[in-house]
Amino acid sequence: MTLPLLDDVKLDGFPVEQLYPGWAPLSRAPVADDFSVVVFTEASTSRQACWWLEGENYRASHVLALDPSLRKRLLTAMDPVFWPLASGVLGSPLPDQTGPSSCDSLPEIAMNELAGSWLEGYAPHTLLLPSGHADSGEALPCPNGRKIGANRITALLAAQRGNGPLIVSSPFTALPLLAQITFQTGPLSVSRFQEADTVFYLIWNDALPALRPSFYYPDAPLLISDDPGGAMIPGMILSWYARHPEHAALIREARPFRAEDFGVGQASGLHPKPVDENSPPSLATPAPSPLPVEQPASAAPPQASRQGLKSRLKSLFGRL
Repeated sequence: MTLPLLDDVKLDGFPVEQLYPGWAPLSRAPVADDFSVVVFTEASTSRQACWWLEGENYRASHVLALDPSLRKRLLTAMDPVFWPLASGVLGSPLPDQTGPSSCDSLPEIAMNELAGSWLEGYAPHTLLLPSGHADSGEALPCPNGRKIGANRITALLAAQRGNGPLIVSSPFTALPLLAQITFQTGPLSVSRFQEADTVFYLIWNDALPALRPSFYYPDAPLLISDDPGGAMIPGMILSWYARHPEHAALIREARPFRAEDFGVGQASGLHPKPVDENSPPSLATPAPSPLPVEQPASAAPPQASRQGLKSRLKSLFGRL
């Protein structure tokens, strides 16, 4: 007897009649070309995992475990979704017009695998540094030629979230910035900041509250993080943009920093409330899942900055 959602699926040429105990298929969705994905869940833990199908045939339990030729074909088919986001909103100001480069119909776990694998295969390599690298207080040169001033990363990673607006000191100019948007993806709380043409992120892992936030500067590309899953952060952010086309409206509607944002310790993000003048100012400064069948393979100045990531992506794509 075949299982629901798997009635036409072949595993090594045979129908699928049994899974590991506790696992059951949850959903099945087309992806691109003749690829589709089945999402499974484990009842006792709520963990999820994927099967990637080509036609009716099971091919792998993770995008990275696909045969290289299949993986290249699948990820190339995702270019219309990821390319506009990676060269646009991920590390740059929003373009004047944004197209329908979204894929909000796919499950989160599937999009996370696709986005992370796409970035790994086709985007410039992100330099990942532990936060201790910034604790010396020295200026930090970025791979794209820009420099972060002395002690600024240390101050940024000391950011604390509060009930009011999230305000940080820019690592590039030391000017105060207000988070444009904050969103949740998995255990990560992600805040996006923009200063002129420069975009960066602070990311907190709610499952690991003792950790300092991670700092991600896509145009460099640079990631400073002590998170054990830090290498997955860029892909999870790209995935969120792909699954949430409303991000463009949210960013456009975000208000800039205003002087009255200082000292609003009891403020909400939208309606600051005044506080006693004598009170001190409040500045809110700032692993793939186990799988049912198969374990995956282990997995410039502002104006110049605006084109930096896009041009490097193009040079790596080759085929564009």
